[in-house]
Amino acid sequence: MRDYDRRLVIDADFESTVGVVCRAIRNERLQVLARTDVREHFWRHLSHDFRQYALIEAWSPDSAFDALQRDLDVSTVFPTRFAVYELADGQTVVVATAPMAPLADEVAWREQVPALAATADRERERIARVLERLQHATRQEPVQSAA
Repeated sequence: MRDYDRRLVIDADFESTVGVVCRAIRNERLQVLARTDVREHFWRHLSHDFRQYALIEAWSPDSAFDALQRDLDVSTVFPTRFAVYELADGQTVVVATAPMAPLADEVAWREQVPALAATADRERERIARVLERLQHATRQEPVQSAA
Protein backbone atom coordinates (compact mmCIF):
# COMPACT_ATOMS: atom_id res chain seq x y z
CA MET A 1 0.00 0.00 0.00
CA ARG A 2 1.36 3.40 -0.98
CA ASP A 3 1.53 6.21 1.58
CA TYR A 4 0.09 9.04 -0.56
CA ASP A 5 1.28 11.60 1.91
CA ARG A 6 0.23 10.67 5.39
CA ARG A 7 -1.76 7.62 6.52
CA LEU A 8 -3.01 7.07 10.06
CA VAL A 9 -4.98 4.20 11.56
CA ILE A 10 -7.37 5.49 14.22
CA ASP A 11 -8.83 3.26 16.94
CA ALA A 12 -12.37 4.55 16.46
CA ASP A 13 -15.40 3.80 14.34
CA PHE A 14 -15.95 5.50 10.98
CA GLU A 15 -18.56 8.12 11.97
CA SER A 16 -16.63 9.16 15.07
CA THR A 17 -13.45 9.48 13.04
CA VAL A 18 -15.14 11.64 10.40
CA GLY A 19 -16.31 13.94 13.21
CA VAL A 20 -12.85 14.02 14.78
CA VAL A 21 -11.25 14.85 11.41
CA CYS A 22 -13.70 17.71 10.80
CA ARG A 23 -13.10 19.11 14.31
CA ALA A 24 -9.32 18.87 13.90
CA ILE A 25 -9.61 20.71 10.57
CA ARG A 26 -11.68 23.48 12.17
CA ASN A 27 -9.29 23.68 15.14
CA GLU A 28 -6.54 24.66 12.68
CA ARG A 29 -8.82 27.40 11.33
CA LEU A 30 -9.35 25.55 8.08
CA GLN A 31 -12.74 25.18 6.42
CA VAL A 32 -14.32 22.06 5.03
CA LEU A 33 -15.18 22.76 1.39
CA ALA A 34 -16.82 19.44 0.62
CA ARG A 35 -17.62 16.07 2.11
CA THR A 36 -18.40 13.24 -0.29
CA ASP A 37 -19.97 10.01 0.90
CA VAL A 38 -18.23 7.65 -1.54
CA ARG A 39 -20.25 4.61 -0.46
CA GLU A 40 -23.55 6.39 -1.12
CA HIS A 41 -22.24 7.76 -4.43
CA PHE A 42 -21.25 4.29 -5.67
CA TRP A 43 -24.61 2.88 -4.60
CA ARG A 44 -26.59 5.66 -6.27
CA HIS A 45 -24.63 5.71 -9.54
CA LEU A 46 -23.38 2.14 -9.89
CA SER A 47 -25.65 0.08 -7.61
CA HIS A 48 -22.49 -1.28 -5.97
CA ASP A 49 -21.99 -1.58 -2.24
CA PHE A 50 -18.73 -0.31 -0.79
CA ARG A 51 -17.15 0.12 2.62
CA GLN A 52 -17.85 3.36 4.49
CA TYR A 53 -15.63 5.92 2.82
CA ALA A 54 -15.64 9.71 2.92
CA LEU A 55 -13.61 12.30 1.07
CA ILE A 56 -13.19 15.63 2.87
CA GLU A 57 -11.71 18.64 1.11
CA ALA A 58 -10.43 21.53 3.24
CA TRP A 59 -8.53 24.76 2.91
CA SER A 60 -7.68 28.06 4.54
CA PRO A 61 -9.75 30.78 2.85
CA ASP A 62 -7.11 33.44 3.59
CA SER A 63 -4.28 31.37 2.16
CA ALA A 64 -6.40 30.31 -0.81
CA PHE A 65 -7.26 33.92 -1.59
CA ASP A 66 -3.59 34.89 -1.42
CA ALA A 67 -2.53 31.94 -3.58
CA LEU A 68 -5.22 32.54 -6.20
CA GLN A 69 -4.25 36.20 -6.50
CA ARG A 70 -0.78 34.98 -7.46
CA ASP A 71 -1.77 32.07 -9.72
CA LEU A 72 -5.33 31.20 -10.75
CA ASP A 73 -4.29 27.71 -11.85
CA VAL A 74 -3.11 26.70 -8.36
CA SER A 75 -6.73 26.08 -7.32
CA THR A 76 -6.61 22.53 -8.65
CA VAL A 77 -3.90 21.54 -6.17
CA PHE A 78 -4.45 23.94 -3.29
CA PRO A 79 -7.09 22.18 -1.16
CA THR A 80 -6.08 19.32 1.07
CA ARG A 81 -8.00 16.11 0.66
CA PHE A 82 -8.63 13.70 3.50
CA ALA A 83 -9.86 10.19 2.82
CA VAL A 84 -11.53 8.45 5.76
CA TYR A 85 -12.47 4.78 5.46
CA GLU A 86 -13.37 1.86 7.66
CA LEU A 87 -11.35 -1.30 8.16
CA ALA A 88 -12.83 -4.72 8.86
CA ASP A 89 -11.53 -4.69 12.45
CA GLY A 90 -13.49 -1.56 13.42
CA GLN A 91 -10.58 0.82 13.07
CA THR A 92 -10.61 3.68 10.60
CA VAL A 93 -7.92 4.99 8.25
CA VAL A 94 -7.26 8.66 7.54
CA VAL A 95 -5.10 9.58 4.55
CA ALA A 96 -4.24 13.20 3.76
CA THR A 97 -2.63 14.94 0.82
CA ALA A 98 -0.45 17.99 1.19
CA PRO A 99 -1.56 21.39 -0.07
CA MET A 100 -0.18 22.13 -3.54
CA ALA A 101 1.21 18.62 -3.90
CA PRO A 102 3.14 17.67 -5.98
CA LEU A 103 4.20 21.21 -6.99
CA ALA A 104 5.49 22.15 -3.55
CA ASP A 105 8.17 19.45 -3.79
CA GLU A 106 9.55 20.70 -7.13
CA VAL A 107 12.66 22.85 -6.71
CA ALA A 108 12.06 24.74 -9.98
CA TRP A 109 8.50 25.65 -8.99
CA ARG A 110 9.65 26.81 -5.55
CA GLU A 111 12.29 29.04 -7.17
CA GLN A 112 9.82 30.50 -9.70
CA VAL A 113 7.10 31.33 -7.16
CA PRO A 114 8.67 31.67 -3.72
CA ALA A 115 5.60 33.38 -2.24
CA LEU A 116 3.39 30.43 -3.25
CA ALA A 117 6.01 28.02 -1.94
CA ALA A 118 5.93 29.82 1.41
CA THR A 119 2.11 29.55 1.45
CA ALA A 120 2.39 25.84 0.68
CA ASP A 121 4.84 25.40 3.55
CA ARG A 122 2.52 27.19 6.02
CA GLU A 123 -0.44 25.09 4.91
CA ARG A 124 1.59 21.88 5.19
CA GLU A 125 2.39 22.82 8.78
CA ARG A 126 -1.32 23.23 9.48
CA ILE A 127 -2.10 19.83 7.98
CA ALA A 128 0.72 18.29 10.03
CA ARG A 129 -0.93 19.72 13.16
CA VAL A 130 -4.30 18.27 12.09
CA LEU A 131 -2.67 14.86 11.68
CA GLU A 132 -0.86 15.20 15.00
CA ARG A 133 -4.22 15.73 16.70
CA LEU A 134 -5.58 12.67 14.92
CA GLN A 135 -2.66 10.49 16.00
CA HIS A 136 -3.83 10.89 19.57
CA ALA A 137 -7.51 10.33 18.83
CA THR A 138 -8.93 7.09 20.18
CA ARG A 139 -12.33 6.00 21.41
CA GLN A 140 -11.48 7.55 24.79
CA GLU A 141 -9.65 10.71 23.70
CA PRO A 142 -11.41 13.46 21.72
CA VAL A 143 -9.36 15.84 19.62
CA GLN A 144 -8.20 18.73 21.79
CA SER A 145 -9.19 22.26 20.79
CA ALA A 146 -6.53 24.78 19.92
CA ALA A 147 -5.78 27.15 22.77
